[in-house]
Amino acid sequence: MVTSVYLIRHGDYDHRPSALGDSASDFGLTDLGRRQVLALRDRLEHSGEIQAEALYCSTLPRARQTADLIGPILGQRPVEMPELREWQNGNDAIGLEKFMATWHALPVGHRPKHRFGPSFESAAEFGLRVRLKLATLIAAHQDQTIVLVVHGGVIEAAFSYFVSVDRSHFEGSYPAAGQTSLTLWRECAQRKQWVQEYANDTHHLREL
Repeated sequence: MVTSVYLIRHGDYDHRPSALGDSASDFGLTDLGRRQVLALRDRLEHSGEIQAEALYCSTLPRARQTADLIGPILGQRPVEMPELREWQNGNDAIGLEKFMATWHALPVGHRPKHRFGPSFESAAEFGLRVRLKLATLIAAHQDQTIVLVVHGGVIEAAFSYFVSVDRSHFEGSYPAAGQTSLTLWRECAQRKQWVQEYANDTHHLREL
């Protein structure tokens, strides 16, 4: 018996910058996004590769809608978790160009704790949020398979959780996470460590 964690990124979505931040800028899956998710759904239905005991997702529309479409194939009803939302960093409120210019102007050592506004998270706070929720979910599903429908930033934060490194180490690189990609982590019982079986698997999108 092993514990398996599948991380699935949402499909393409309708994104419009908003002064209210990330949650207000997400208007759900686009037509392309829906086709991406349906391709993933067909893959999972035909392969039967995921036998899940639980399905969790972010509360943001793009992740909820993705989870709703694949849930029936997995035989699970999605459970929404606000802790699985994308990094609430304020880039939609201040504009991506200004956000990136400010970010790159910061000394590398100051970036993890920098907030772009009082209502937004620092990168360190975001990473801690995701790692704590992962630890809770994994503890609740020992020797089971769980599926998390989340965001690129959450998949990055999960990588740091599983390999036990601080997310600030991603300054020179970061884990890839394409739309509707699958990443699988399994616990190695003998070594008491996590193994990444595969990452950023999007072969179901080849026809798109």
